[in-house]
Amino acid sequence: MNNTDLENTFKLLREGYTASPYPSLSSRLDSLLKVKSLLLDNEQALCQALSDDYGYRSSHQSSFAEITTTVKSANHAIKHLKFWMQPERRSTDLSLRICGAKSYTRPIPKGVVGIISPWNFPVNLTFSPLVSVLAAGNRALIKPSEITPATASLLQSLIAQYFDHSEVAVVCGDADIARQFVKQPFDHLIYTGNAAVAREIIHASAENMVPLTLELGGKSPVIVSDSADLDLTANRIAFGKYFNAGQICIAPDYLMINENRLGEFLTKLEKAVFTIDANNASDSRDSVAVINNRHESRISTLVEQAQQSGARVIKMGAPASSGSPYQLHVVIDPPEDSAICQQEIFGPVITIKTIGKFEDQLAYIGKNPHPLVIYYFGSNKAEFEQLSTQSHSGSLVKNDVIFQYANDGLPFGGIGESGMGKYRGIDGFREFSHSRAVFEGGFIDAAGLVTPPYPKWFRVINNIMRKL
Repeated sequence: MNNTDLENTFKLLREGYTASPYPSLSSRLDSLLKVKSLLLDNEQALCQALSDDYGYRSSHQSSFAEITTTVKSANHAIKHLKFWMQPERRSTDLSLRICGAKSYTRPIPKGVVGIISPWNFPVNLTFSPLVSVLAAGNRALIKPSEITPATASLLQSLIAQYFDHSEVAVVCGDADIARQFVKQPFDHLIYTGNAAVAREIIHASAENMVPLTLELGGKSPVIVSDSADLDLTANRIAFGKYFNAGQICIAPDYLMINENRLGEFLTKLEKAVFTIDANNASDSRDSVAVINNRHESRISTLVEQAQQSGARVIKMGAPASSGSPYQLHVVIDPPEDSAICQQEIFGPVITIKTIGKFEDQLAYIGKNPHPLVIYYFGSNKAEFEQLSTQSHSGSLVKNDVIFQYANDGLPFGGIGESGMGKYRGIDGFREFSHSRAVFEGGFIDAAGLVTPPYPKWFRVINNIMRKL
């Protein structure tokens, strides 16, 4: 697709919005049902395209992470949309209320929303924002990642089958198309990816004053309290680094634990990884490959450099050549200036820092950019309360990993370097709606009381109003 095609596609969406700037409840529900039908009718084809792009990707993981979680979001929106669309009554100042005035807000669609989706969950992270966008009554233009071309092409074809070209459209292309994409005069733009590209998007969208939702990532820490159940912690961490081969923006990135519990934790973690390996027969793997050679090389380089700098590296699990998903690499106490401590890992590697005291763990998190998630394992209520009030992150999770994303009742989004804005559920509906303030004047002419020439008693009225 060239720039002219992109602009023409955007123009059709703009015309569609202009023709119907406030879709009815039934129209929006119909759009959400189309999302469900598209996903469920084409699940097998979507899972195959994902596996083609990855080299290998478990259809079970794709089915759950890409299809089920997205259908759940659509179901949630369908169930609650009528309530979300209702005007919200607001209090009216007494001085205006006695004149008969009333106030409320009404959520109205923003218009045409751009969605730039990533490669790690190219279906869910396209359609999950789309659910919020359509529930809010908007049109959408989608730019999938060029790193997953088979999935992107299939999405383009399926969207064209299920949606009118003036409602939802997909444009495929390389980085040049992406740069032109963000220059379009969207009414809102959501990008999921890394902070470096996000900074470019901020600059590009500034010319058209486009409001942004940026879903980034960063280094999500894990605090292992002295009160933590190490069996539970090890099993959850193994899952977090196994699922999608750790290629998840909310995957645990580094873990902090008391040095005197490290040996026991490593033993339990190795056992958890062995269990995962044992459940994956070579003829029916439930694993996921690292997306491509470039990313595999990047991850290997991070580990090798850390080891050369003095970190201890432990490999867990059978070698990948034997049919297992991967070997989990555990990197213990790398130097703070090493790349693995500065960059988001985004792969089957976990860094461990032997920081034992809770206060020191909290201080370490505080001196780094705000993460997308902070994970806490333990049962110390005082620690968790302190963590809740004395730290910043997009979300905070206790004794679990990743599954906070599966809850449509919670907003998903970061803070600071891990992102801005949020979506999912009612928070997504609000993110892509404009909350229009509505004021209806009353039967008494309030303006007449403050219109020149002012009567002698004006000061009295003015002073009374200050006290209401």
